[in-house]
Amino acid sequence: MRFLQGRTIQVVIGLLLIIGFSGCGCNIYEEGKLILLSGRFGYSVEGPYGFSGTITKESLDMKEWNFSGKFVFTNPLYIYLGKTVSISESYPEQIVVKFYVIPCKLGDIFFQKSKEVPVQFNIPASNDARFRVLFY
Repeated sequence: MRFLQGRTIQVVIGLLLIIGFSGCGCNIYEEGKLILLSGRFGYSVEGPYGFSGTITKESLDMKEWNFSGKFVFTNPLYIYLGKTVSISESYPEQIVVKFYVIPCKLGDIFFQKSKEVPVQFNIPASNDARFRVLFY
């Protein structure tokens, strides 16, 4: 019985260390920075996890925005889970793009190689749509 108690403490301490190194327990999300593009209709997007991208329309006649970008993770143990896009029915539309990532800072110790993950999708919305990009 005493062996199990000692083992349980070791497991709990190990889990706390892993969680601490993985970035869990910090901010729930971080909002991306949107910058109005000059010369093109749209925005550039910068965010955590080395994310950079754009939200653009080729012309004002198009019905969809093109969102394209990429994550540059600091090690291959980061996991990109996907995205959700919510569009409010109001005018102008309020669009919230949420990216879900599981970071692993522990991989920075063992792996010195970065990992790139591209993302690209279209968003049907008017020219006056308002965007927010959140990273979880």
